[in-house]
Amino acid sequence: MRVLVIINDVSQGGGEKLLASSLPFFKKKGIDIALLLLNGKASVPSFLSDIKKAGITIHDLGINSFYNPLCAWKIRTFLTANTFDVVHVHLFPAQYWASLAVSSMMVRPVLIFTEHSNHNKRREKKYLQGIERAAYKPYSAIIAITDSVNTKLVAWIGQGEKIHTIHNGVDLTGIADAPKLDRSALRAQLNIPLNARLILMAASFRYPKDQGALIKACAILGKEYHVLLAGEGELKEKTKALAVECGVENQVHYLGFRTDISSLMKTVDLNVLSSSYEGMSGVTLESLAAGVPFLGSDVAGIREIVPDKSFLFVPGDEVDLANKIRPVFQEPGLSEKMATEAVIFVKSFSMENMVDKYILLYKKLLDQ
Repeated sequence: MRVLVIINDVSQGGGEKLLASSLPFFKKKGIDIALLLLNGKASVPSFLSDIKKAGITIHDLGINSFYNPLCAWKIRTFLTANTFDVVHVHLFPAQYWASLAVSSMMVRPVLIFTEHSNHNKRREKKYLQGIERAAYKPYSAIIAITDSVNTKLVAWIGQGEKIHTIHNGVDLTGIADAPKLDRSALRAQLNIPLNARLILMAASFRYPKDQGALIKACAILGKEYHVLLAGEGELKEKTKALAVECGVENQVHYLGFRTDISSLMKTVDLNVLSSSYEGMSGVTLESLAAGVPFLGSDVAGIREIVPDKSFLFVPGDEVDLANKIRPVFQEPGLSEKMATEAVIFVKSFSMENMVDKYILLYKKLLDQ
């Protein structure tokens, strides 16, 4: 079976990271898989090198803009020159261009799309609904990463008969093997006091992520709590200004984009994800697998993938978040209990399990 995966690039997003970590699993299972990028210029070098190390060929169309209609023609030309049984597409606008490209082919591969989000800006514009339905129509199957994503997509485009829910996976072995960082060195590097309690949020500084709620919670909790923010994005400066406004600028530390997130997650005392919505949060799964307590917003894409409601807080509510953080550090045995429950729970979300379900769907569609 020859499979081509198409995506805009493998940059810093959650969908891109998931793709980069999952491709080697397909290769290990004997799938002849290749990757096609619209433009790889902004891709994370370590993601590209991990994919190449697995023996996977990366093709780069090198198109100057993801929104250039030339993408559709170039994808079609590539598919005509190279035979693939399955073409699996991730993310917009690659989704549109692949749909157009395959629609105009005489001999078509099986075309699949993975829907990664509960919401996007196109769904706020009713006049785009017809275009969206047409764009999804050429796909033989659509994979929704949670039941919530499935339900909302069906409400938007219909076509429910070809939408399948397959949960995202996480590389449990990779996380288990990731070394803890030297905590003393990390404290010294960031000028954090010895007795400080360390809280990490690994997320881009862009909507729907909400670092602000965690910063405000830090102000409520007091001086011994320090927040580490790993990520980049257009809201970073606004977030820094909020930390100053709340008087916690010396307790909030900006780590930039990191490729050692699993190690960071295992080194801190608590992982938090504050967000207005998610598709299916990879950060949540990674946090649960890290063997450290986790708290996430009670929103779609997080609430479905935690052991129970004790791992959740009211989205955007810094008081509730502070009230959930405090017992993790002060209630005897709670931290260990949460960490143990998380590690047991997340085992059902292994990357291997996800890849097996993808391959099963590929085979089913090819047999039709």
